[in-house]
Amino acid sequence: MEEKKSDVNDLSRLIIFMTKTKAGRFLNSFIGKQKGRKGKCTPELCETLDGKKGSACCKLGYTCAFLCDTSCGIYKVRLKNCRVFPANEADLKLVKNCGYSWK
Repeated sequence: MEEKKSDVNDLSRLIIFMTKTKAGRFLNSFIGKQKGRKGKCTPELCETLDGKKGSACCKLGYTCAFLCDTSCGIYKVRLKNCRVFPANEADLKLVKNCGYSWK
């Protein structure tokens, strides 16, 4: 089966969407969850790639409306994409000093 260049471009766009957008990460939390995650959430240590400190996963793309300083205002009922972030090793490339790993 021959792979067309347009198929590769479509796949590349899908990968970017699934890892670099809030909507993509939401979908990824249902279909892209990788097994074997170890560790715990360390909001006081993590930061975004552009240097925003604390709760970096809540600041990807835009700052979550439920973020209060460095803690979640709806932690007990937070969305699934928040509970499973990082869903896979690729998500770790979006933040620094995350308390989770797959090692």
